[in-house]
Amino acid sequence: MTQSIQETDILEKENEKEFAFELVNQTDKHVLDVLSKIEPATRTDICKKTGIARTTIYDALTRLILYKRVVKYSVPGKSKGRPKVFYRIS
Repeated sequence: MTQSIQETDILEKENEKEFAFELVNQTDKHVLDVLSKIEPATRTDICKKTGIARTTIYDALTRLILYKRVVKYSVPGKSKGRPKVFYRIS
């Protein structure tokens, strides 16, 4: 039983390191900085402000949502089609 507790402690420490490492990512920090100034914003808004490729922004937003730093939501439009998706700091 002692081994399983130690293994759990080791896994938790590794997860904390991963979490801390991911937040050090410069792209994530840049996205958070832009969102703090223009929230709510779409991915296109963030791309225009940062000059970073849309797929890179998507990856950064996905990480930030996973770590509960950003919230994603949509607003139904007046026309048919996909609703606009917005992001804001949580």
